[in-house]
Amino acid sequence: MQNNILKELTFDGVKTKVLVANDTGKQILISIEAGSDLKEHISATDASILVLEGNVVFKINQKEYSMIALDMFAFKKNIKHAIVASTNSKILLIR
Repeated sequence: MQNNILKELTFDGVKTKVLVANDTGKQILISIEAGSDLKEHISATDASILVLEGNVVFKINQKEYSMIALDMFAFKKNIKHAIVASTNSKILLIR
């Protein structure tokens, strides 16, 4: 019987779990406790984020986007971006 991966990743700051990693890309589950953030950084590859649970603010290109469950945002590599959790949130990063 398969465990529910979403429930396994608890809220305590920022936590990650690599779900898939191979020569074609990665899928990473990220949990972010309310008030915590992923500091501004740059991705070396094109990527997408899918909010699975909670509310986050996605910051990119000097704009802020409020995102809720099932919202998705795709972006190109080499662009500075950050994520701030308004509530306990889980995000799937696909790159």
